[in-house]
Amino acid sequence: MKALRSTLVVFLILIIFNVPSIAMGNEADASIVISQDALNKFLLVIGETKKTDTFKILGITGEYTWVVKNPRIVLSAGKAQFLADVTVSLKTPPVNYSVPAHGEVSIKYDPDGNKIGIKVEKVGFDVAFNILGKKIVVGEVDISRIYQIAFSFPGPKPFESLIEVGLPDGGKKKIRLESIPVLTVEDGNIVVGSEINYIPVAE
Repeated sequence: MKALRSTLVVFLILIIFNVPSIAMGNEADASIVISQDALNKFLLVIGETKKTDTFKILGITGEYTWVVKNPRIVLSAGKAQFLADVTVSLKTPPVNYSVPAHGEVSIKYDPDGNKIGIKVEKVGFDVAFNILGKKIVVGEVDISRIYQIAFSFPGPKPFESLIEVGLPDGGKKKIRLESIPVLTVEDGNIVVGSEINYIPVAE
């Protein structure tokens, strides 16, 4: 009965991870796919943000408001970017303009914790106006802290690291599962996978 149970465990692992008996090359045998749409659904809930700040420069005191709209992450081959549309307005004199905000997105896989972390890096834009005929920067804004992916995704690491197979003669064969992380960014998707190798354990 124990031999049958061990054989079933191996069989289920092969079905779940859809892997051959020996992993070849550095392609993922099991993978988790996170779509661009899934990330942008989260950013959509955060939605539009705005803030009013004051400045004092060259003896001039003023007030400006910035509004961030349409925050989104764009995934392309080997690259992940954060983009947003920003409108900046000066109260007196009444001036407003639009500027794009963009920054890099880092994607990391922690094999020990089996977690996929996605972090929006610095996304800055200058607040600048023409005052007395000169372009003057009155502030710099970093919105990356607002639009962080506030959770981690589970990774593709197998639950088991060692399995036993019951043999017909009543003996047992131990097999160690070695998992090698594979991470790629494709058009519209993050693919985090594991190359899985099966290594016999000497008795």
